[in-house]
Amino acid sequence: MRALLIVCLVAACGDDGMPPPADAGVVTTDKCDYVPLAPTANSGGTVTAASLQAGAAEQILDIPVGTALGGYTARAGFLGSAGVVDTRKIKLAGTFNPSIGRAAAPRVKALAMTAGDETVVILKVDLIYVYEGMVFDLEQRLGPAFAGKVIITSSHSHSAWAQHYYGGPLQLGGGVFRELVYNRFLDAFEATAKAALAARRDAKIGIFFDGNFDPTDQVNHDRRGENDSLPGGNVKDNHFYMIRVDGTDGAPIAALPVFGEHGTLNGEDNPFASSDAPGAVERVMQEQFSTPVVVMHLQSAAGDNSPSGHGGVDCNVHPGKTTDPCLSWATEEGHGRAAAGILMNAWTAAGTNMQSSVEMEMVSRSIEVGPKPETFSIRGGALSYAPFDLTKTPDGKIYDTDGTTLLSPIDEFNAPVGAALCQADAAMFPAAEIDGDQGLMPYGSCLRLDAAGEILGPIFQTDFGVDETSPVCEETRTTISALRINDYVFGTMPGELTVMLATYLRTMSPVPADHTVLLGYSQGHVGYMLRPEDWMMGGYEPSVTFWGPLAAEHIGEKVIELMGLVMTPEREDGTTAGTTRVAVPTVDDGLAIDNPAPNAGTVPATVPPETWSRVGTPAQAQPAAQVPRISGIATFTWIGDDPSVQTPRVTLQSEVSAGVYADVTRKSGRVVEDQEIILAYTPSPLQRTGPQTHLWVAEWQAVPWLGSPDGDSLDMRGNVKLGNYRFHVVGSTWTLDSSPFQVVPGGLTVTAARATTINLGVRWYAPKGWRLMDMDLMSNQPVPVKSQSVKVELLDATSAIVATYTTTTDAAGNVAVADVAGSTQVRVTDASLNVQTAAIP
Repeated sequence: MRALLIVCLVAACGDDGMPPPADAGVVTTDKCDYVPLAPTANSGGTVTAASLQAGAAEQILDIPVGTALGGYTARAGFLGSAGVVDTRKIKLAGTFNPSIGRAAAPRVKALAMTAGDETVVILKVDLIYVYEGMVFDLEQRLGPAFAGKVIITSSHSHSAWAQHYYGGPLQLGGGVFRELVYNRFLDAFEATAKAALAARRDAKIGIFFDGNFDPTDQVNHDRRGENDSLPGGNVKDNHFYMIRVDGTDGAPIAALPVFGEHGTLNGEDNPFASSDAPGAVERVMQEQFSTPVVVMHLQSAAGDNSPSGHGGVDCNVHPGKTTDPCLSWATEEGHGRAAAGILMNAWTAAGTNMQSSVEMEMVSRSIEVGPKPETFSIRGGALSYAPFDLTKTPDGKIYDTDGTTLLSPIDEFNAPVGAALCQADAAMFPAAEIDGDQGLMPYGSCLRLDAAGEILGPIFQTDFGVDETSPVCEETRTTISALRINDYVFGTMPGELTVMLATYLRTMSPVPADHTVLLGYSQGHVGYMLRPEDWMMGGYEPSVTFWGPLAAEHIGEKVIELMGLVMTPEREDGTTAGTTRVAVPTVDDGLAIDNPAPNAGTVPATVPPETWSRVGTPAQAQPAAQVPRISGIATFTWIGDDPSVQTPRVTLQSEVSAGVYADVTRKSGRVVEDQEIILAYTPSPLQRTGPQTHLWVAEWQAVPWLGSPDGDSLDMRGNVKLGNYRFHVVGSTWTLDSSPFQVVPGGLTVTAARATTINLGVRWYAPKGWRLMDMDLMSNQPVPVKSQSVKVELLDATSAIVATYTTTTDAAGNVAVADVAGSTQVRVTDASLNVQTAAIP
């Protein structure tokens, strides 16, 4: 969001046309459409222990390719070319650059639990943030018994589908709201929740806690330096929980690791939908099991935590972004592999104290946020805002004489309808600044939302829903929930929870800190959530807030209050002491959709030159007849459905008997259909003037898939099973198979030098590849074949063998053998029977 505001407000926004300051007392919420929150289901009575039943489910989100990806406003088309690959224009994306395909497919996952008459559904979805309307709409779809019993939490992937959030300011990070996209999300949520409910069986649960998670930062690390001088500021999210749910027969059902990390391994230039770092954690962990266990990473204090990447690609080798872009999906897999051992140890530990009888209760509540300043009184009234009154000038005093204690009441955040971009001491344009805050850190840069909305609304072609007398309706309410499972309590925080606030809330919890599980990015989104002292340090995080330094702690106190309710024996109605919620609007998208699409389910005789794939326009529609291991990439091009109708499902199939093919499966039993298979889309013509032809390309690099039975460890990258394969495509009303292609040995490079011995360097090399080849080195550069048995044959000028050795490469992929007179070539065969010959200088 910051990037958008800086560029827009500096480059395009002057003083003319700004709304006048609001007079004190004129701000109302009269234009907001509020509806009552349904009373909590099953309220009344007493919480008692009962046998646990649990079920889990998951599915890929079928969101139209072309939908904008959330998280980076540099993808907004008028700001620049982030994620742009050609001149396509897709109305669905609005003013944002459209997505063009799918890599590691965003998913929705659900865990349903029942104990006695209490049933709870936890959904984790790959989204940049949750729109709270989704919670209410899903509850209504599931029925009255689920009122207040649904938690939706997001992965915060910055490469996940967006355009689902109805509320002006946050559309800066994800594009204009689309009813089509929103309903696709809800359909997937409903189906997955119902599948989890239908899968319930007798179960048991165990929870493991580690208060010193990942001390060497292999998985996550602190990313906010502005607060390092504050007590507890220079700390990452090191509170880790593993929630293990098994059947009473011992068969695992679900694993829920809980810790904070941003979903930002992919940058703003990535135009492919991906579940990013959190999804990688799930994908690698779930392949440690021989059955399809649902692994759901839940975010905690991720607001100031980043994921630690491992591996990657060298962007200087093939810098042309239109034909061979630098897309570092390998880093995701490296991240997941780095976390897998830690998570599996925690899963084992969680199994030492499993309980099949649990006391469970959940309540939800809608609470007020803006616009009344008195709402934000915190710490028992010790810290509050002065009345909003733009006719008065702030006193300019922030701290007491000790330089650290905040003075109260705060009159510097004098923003009747909210403000954003509070990060420094000077505003981007004077017309929207808070009068009297000039030079004060970070108030000096605050921009009143009413003034900013006058500029940004027309640019984004959306109504921000804010003016000098009316706040953004979605920013006047938020939703919170609390869940009790025995002596553990879970609290949802509707935004980017930061470590200092999480630490503080744990001290206020009704149970010990190690039994207090805080879930960030849940039930709604208010931006970053910082303690007031942290907010005052400025920087990026406080710039994405709307009600100033006191808002997050105010919400946190309300969550603690709700936690206290669920820890009592009574079953309370969580809506008591709450308020109404903002109604979910209905929007007419006005989109043109080809249904049926021209020639869907066919293969073009020639590939149109505008067809985009990661390695450039394919030379032919069908895969090459032979694809060498490691370096080889199979591609298949076909004409399919309009993405607004259906995204094709593409699986990799292998020949199991003569002419008979079956889906390739992972160790867990899941089919290979994404991550290894990259799916790209091109409309033809690129800009709609009538019906379009919808071109799709699938790419697969001949590297063992995650969970391969032939071994998917990095020292087995050359061992993908030889044989015949094909792509299998399922469309809306049709299916299609590519021509078969044969995977053959390959991928090795060998260098040789003659000294007192023949010194060899044995490498795997995939210059166009994207799969992870090494945890530290660049995967599209030669990667050493480390500590592996190889056969070395010295050949003479006629290619006759003059010496044969069986030896082992060292950790750098090097090996030396004795020289033999007359040898001019060397042939190396690795452990997987890949062969390469090189001249001996």
